[in-house]
Amino acid sequence: MAVRLIEMRLPLERLEGLRQRILELEPIELSALVEQDGQRAVLRVLVEQGKVEAFLDRFEALSERYDDFRMTLYAVEATLPVPEAPAENAEQAEPAKSQDEVDRLSRIELHERVRKNARLNPEYLLLVLFSSIVAAVGLVQGNVAVLVGAMVIAPLLGPNMALAMAATLADAGLGWRAVRTGMAGVALATVLGLLCGAFFEVDPALPEIANRTRIGTLDLILALAAGGAGALAMTSGVAGTLVGVMVAVALLPPLLVAALLAGAGQWREAAGALLLYSTNVAAVNLSAIVVFLGRGISPRTWWDKARARRSAWWFLLFWAMALTGLALLFILQNRQLGG
Repeated sequence: MAVRLIEMRLPLERLEGLRQRILELEPIELSALVEQDGQRAVLRVLVEQGKVEAFLDRFEALSERYDDFRMTLYAVEATLPVPEAPAENAEQAEPAKSQDEVDRLSRIELHERVRKNARLNPEYLLLVLFSSIVAAVGLVQGNVAVLVGAMVIAPLLGPNMALAMAATLADAGLGWRAVRTGMAGVALATVLGLLCGAFFEVDPALPEIANRTRIGTLDLILALAAGGAGALAMTSGVAGTLVGVMVAVALLPPLLVAALLAGAGQWREAAGALLLYSTNVAAVNLSAIVVFLGRGISPRTWWDKARARRSAWWFLLFWAMALTGLALLFILQNRQLGG
């Protein structure tokens, strides 16, 4: 059973009252100690992963109200003796919780993880640069193995998941962070692709390039699956490397194909690849928001919940309309190519 350790630092006079409130939530273990100055105390609470969000939501207001109160959350790799899973009949006394809420990370853990993955820093830009170089070489040579290798290092999962979470939580700060990071990566990959297209011979008939100048139903299914898998991996706390490869496959090759062909003066084919890239972005974000909503990701307070719900539905409508419009465009394009 996955567990977390919550550490609370607070003034000594608030210790007893807070301890009683924590015991009401039935933690696995609760311990307290007084710091050397005799003025402050530390409470350490071991809880099931599924109860972390309830703990944090209940006491988060204290950290906003008092400057001398702090909560810190730690991941626990293992603890002995192993905590026993709660009996099935014990769950009837607690508020009903979906299995998704029990299995996923808490909102605070998830938000921090997504925020870190969407940072615009030299490491992110270098990874975009290197993955774009490798992908461009793989596309020009028609080498599938090289192209797959580029997807492994492409850091495209973070900004897209951050954008979807920002829409789900109505978090404007996270949204701008995701847009800034994502657009910086897109600009860097595009410039590199344009330069490669101008200086190297690009054969639009190569399968790895030609397949990304047209859009089919399977491409749309791939992007929807990639976005849903990315959101599921984030909320579950599992390693997202392989899922990140799947998202990168849906996004980076079409973007680079568009830039390569534009650099080579193949404007019609470049437009098709750009259309595929735009469709995949819409599909990834749409399915990620659906998964975040399905997993019960929402703010703490009721007024924030209402605002987040409106934001999520507006963005769902936006991405659905964008996807519909792009789908109509690729139907028209396929008819023209067929004609």
